[in-house]
Amino acid sequence: MGNPFASQSTSDSIPCPWDASAWVQVRKLTGREIETAQEAHRDNLAGGNVRSWAATFRRALEKGASDPEVLKAIADPLTGYDRFALLAGVVTWSYQDKPIVVAGDSVQQAAARVVRQKYLDDLDDEAVDFMATEVLRRTKPALFLTTEEDVETAQKELPAAAPPA
Repeated sequence: MGNPFASQSTSDSIPCPWDASAWVQVRKLTGREIETAQEAHRDNLAGGNVRSWAATFRRALEKGASDPEVLKAIADPLTGYDRFALLAGVVTWSYQDKPIVVAGDSVQQAAARVVRQKYLDDLDDEAVDFMATEVLRRTKPALFLTTEEDVETAQKELPAAAPPA
């Protein structure tokens, strides 16, 4: 598991697929932040605000869980999490003219959060998907295990349980 403190789990620079010179750094989400991302997804489902959810839901009812589009939604690690809530794990990026690091005293932090949110809200859909996926990959790596071999390897890497006292 490594260090359990989300704030101390910053990734190396991750290259952005849309620009070879661009990069982003992410961190694990805290337990509260991951719950918030799940709650936001649930609330969006109830309110009908999740992109393409209605079509996926209709296909699931009409064709069942074997429909390729439904299976794709089930296999997507982002399913069940609000992508924009996951962006809380974006630490910094290479766009120096659009700083998103929150630092300073409380007044400066509040102003920086407004600026940060402005830039995150301006991201296109592919960038949101990419960054949300990288945050979730760091926070919940098991969601990205796709083969039995991946699962076995991950289990071997887990520390052995301590014997009962």
